[in-house]
Parts: sequence; C-alpha cells; structure tokens
Amino acid sequence: MVACRAMAPLAVLGLALFGCSSAPAPQADPVKAEPVVSVPAEIPSAETSAESSAETASANVLPASYKDVLFPEFVYVAPHPRDYRVEVAPGIVGYIASDRSLPLVNFTVYFEESSLPTTLKDEAASSMVSSMLRRGAGGGISPHDLDDSLEFISAGISTSAGTYSSMFDIDCLSKDFKNMLDLSKKVLTAPAFDKDQLEIVKASFVTSYDRRYDTPAKVLSALKAKVNYAPNLRLWDATAEEYKAVTPEDVRRLAAGTFSSRKIVFALSGDVDRDSSIAMLKDFFADWKVEPAPQTVKPEPLSFLRKPGIYVVDKDITQANISMNQPFVKRPHEDYYPAAVASFILGGGSFTSRLMNRVRSDEGLAYSIYSSVGNDYRDTSMVTIALQTKVESVDFALKLIYEEIEKLAKEGPSEEELVQAKKAIIESLPSLFDSPSSTAIIFAKGELLGKSQDHYLDYVKEVNAVTPEQVKAMIAKYFSRDKMTISVVAPVSKLDALKPFTVIPLDSLEFRN
Repeated sequence: MVACRAMAPLAVLGLALFGCSSAPAPQADPVKAEPVVSVPAEIPSAETSAESSAETASANVLPASYKDVLFPEFVYVAPHPRDYRVEVAPGIVGYIASDRSLPLVNFTVYFEESSLPTTLKDEAASSMVSSMLRRGAGGGISPHDLDDSLEFISAGISTSAGTYSSMFDIDCLSKDFKNMLDLSKKVLTAPAFDKDQLEIVKASFVTSYDRRYDTPAKVLSALKAKVNYAPNLRLWDATAEEYKAVTPEDVRRLAAGTFSSRKIVFALSGDVDRDSSIAMLKDFFADWKVEPAPQTVKPEPLSFLRKPGIYVVDKDITQANISMNQPFVKRPHEDYYPAAVASFILGGGSFTSRLMNRVRSDEGLAYSIYSSVGNDYRDTSMVTIALQTKVESVDFALKLIYEEIEKLAKEGPSEEELVQAKKAIIESLPSLFDSPSSTAIIFAKGELLGKSQDHYLDYVKEVNAVTPEQVKAMIAKYFSRDKMTISVVAPVSKLDALKPFTVIPLDSLEFRN
C-alpha cells in the first residue's frame, strides 16, 4: 500500500498550512487575612451615581441573539521557523522548541531517503522494516533487555521507514536524554532483526490481512484506491502467505541504508537548553555511521486512471458507504487556497456547510457528510465528498449533492459564507502550534518538503485574498459531476436507481501488478 509520511494533517480540510488564559488573582491567606473596609475617596453626587448605574445596567443587558455578541478582533501571528532553526553540521538542520515547564523531552529525526520494493515477494518484508528496526533491537542489546530498560525509565523509541523518508523518535525524561541518545545510536545503527520478534510482527500482519475487509469503511478505502489509481509499485499488496514467508535476512536486506541519508532534519522539544542541546547533537551526529543502501529505486508519482463513473462492491449492509473523488493538485499550486475555502463552504465546515445543512439537517439522510481537498507535496491529491446513508436513499442523497455543487458553482457563496469560511480556516492556525513538540515537528516536516520559511504567514494572506468568483471556479473545476468516480459499498440488488454502474468483485481490490 502507499507508504508515505503523514504531513501535517489539516483538521478542517487536510490543509498542510495551516487561547488565552489569565492567572487568577492571588488570594489572601485565610488564616492571616484581616477584615477590609472599603472607604470611597469621594462621595459621589446623585447625578454621578445615576450615570454609573445606567452604564452598569447597559453593560449587563444580554444580547437578543448570539449573533449580537461582540468579540475582540482575532489577532494571531504564527511562530516563525527562523526562531527555532539550527544547523549542527552540513546537511543536518533542525528545530528546537524549549519548554521547561515539565521534565520531558521529545526528539524526532527525519532522514530523506527512498525505500521501495521491486518485487511482490519483497513487498511483505519491506512493510515489516519499520517495526523491526525497533523491535528487533541491536547493537548487542536484545529486544527483551531494550524493553526492560525503556520501561524502567518510562521512555520510548519508535521507528518508521517509508517511501520518501524514514524516522525515529525518542520520548523520555530530560534527565535521561543523553543516555537515550547513546542507546538509540547503538540499536538503530546496527539493528539485529531478532527472529522471535519477527514472528510476532508477521503474525500481526497476517491477522491484519485476514481482517482487511471486516468493515465497510475498509472496503470503501480499498475500492476508492482501486478505481482511481493506476498500478504502481507503491500500491502493491502482499498476501498472508507472503507475510508468513518473510525471513530475518529478507528484512535485513530491505532495511539496508535506512537512517543513512545525507539530508537529516530533526525536531527537539521540551525541557532542553538550546545551546547545550546543539553541542550535544553535534557529538551525536558526528559519528552517526550507517552504510548507504547498495541500490535504491526512485519512487514513481501516483497517477490516475481518470475513468469517471459509479463503482460498487456488493456487501449486505443497511448503510451505504460512499466516496466521491476527483483528481486535484500537487502542492504548491495556485488553486489550493481558493479550493480549500470553496470546499469549506460546500462541505468542510461541518454544520455551517451547505451539504450538511441540505443532506442532514433538511432531509435527515446522513449523520455525517463532508467534503475535503487533498494536501500533498509528493503526489497529485484528490478532492473528496464522503457520507453514509440508508441504501434506499443513495440516489436521492447524490441528487441533493449534485444540486448543491451546481448551485454553488453557478451562484457563488454569500458574503456571510465567505467571511465565515476564511475566519474559521485562519482561526484554526493556532491548533497547529499547540505544543512545543507540535511546533518543532511541523517545521521539521516543512523543511523536508521544501516549504517556504514564511509559509504560515503567507497562508493567511492567501486565504483572505480568495474571492467569490474563485470559489465558483474551484467548485466547477474540481467538484465536477462528469469527472468524479463514485465508490459505493452496498447491496447491488438495492441500487437499481443508480444504474449504470460497474461492480468490482471484493477479491479484485488488491494491487498485484
């Protein structure tokens, strides 16, 4: 399946762009406190008292509607990467976000490197590399000893190897950070791929394979990929038998070169001192020795079949699972921000969106319905409209969706809708930086993807610049009925109103070529 790094998810829309509190007043010691008598400096006149009473009364009057409640203007400037960025060696940069409030440290290191199997046999072993880099232990340390050591100090090490990058992550108490660096270096630069641990990992993969179509949501995900994407090495699916046949040597061979990239980006946050951390990390990376892979295959971008239509997997359920998709853009792209605002108005804004109001609130056809635009810097992404509805309501629900798309594309948004969409998107920005760890990691991922250092400042300007005409154009361009693939998981016998459609057998959803 697609092995890709999770880039920073957009909460409302898959945007990869994207309170305040006041301390209570100190209280007097209840034992030592003495009675306080308030004495006015001047006795107010009757006229002054009347004016004061009128102002107080006016201030205490409740607004007639929530729409009349006034709030101060929202002003938020995102942190800037340059304030956190450091370079510890040529090709090794990172972001340090210090927070001394708790004695905790998070350290994540990303390596830009390609990892892709070239045969179906290797797909199974390749998918196990991520787990075995950590679970197999190494550097003369057994898996059991590593687990005991980490548990004793309440620390953790996790690893991942993907299509475009690999990473490892350390969580620990600040007092143990130096020792954790030494421990991780031993384990990750000389992984052992313990055979007993591999058997446990293999059993997990086999179980996952056997249960891959247990739920309608899993079937829908596989169907959506099958009818939208052209065959690609990155989409290959291994079988249970192929997982069972994996050996430690297979995993070792496919893991060769992991954590050896010449481009390394890290994120360090928590109870750390910036200057001393830089010195420590210079020593850490100075002798980080991993031999590069003998041969690597450059991943090919995903491409689309571009065969619009309705595709159905027959499943005896009462709620049809539906996904409507169309190719979108690869970022950076000038259409991204206008399309994100347009999608928010159409279906991304929860109960403020048109699809939610029409399909759920007005007609009661779905508990949830939403639209989103993809946010990908590696591949061309997709736009999505997704919902669940009674099997008997599928045709009617799709009819309502088409009507709302056509209406928005023709008439555009109201002024209130456009203002609300921009406001909601921009005001979601602080959630991306809600902790030192989030801040350091989002900047590190941005560095890997080549984002501008002013990315999170520019996006506010871009969102605010979206016009009604752009919203109309984006809906017409990317939510076109004639260009969409519609994936449906439901009983075929109850979908006569949807014909013509193509039935996709459940056993043909996997990518094997």
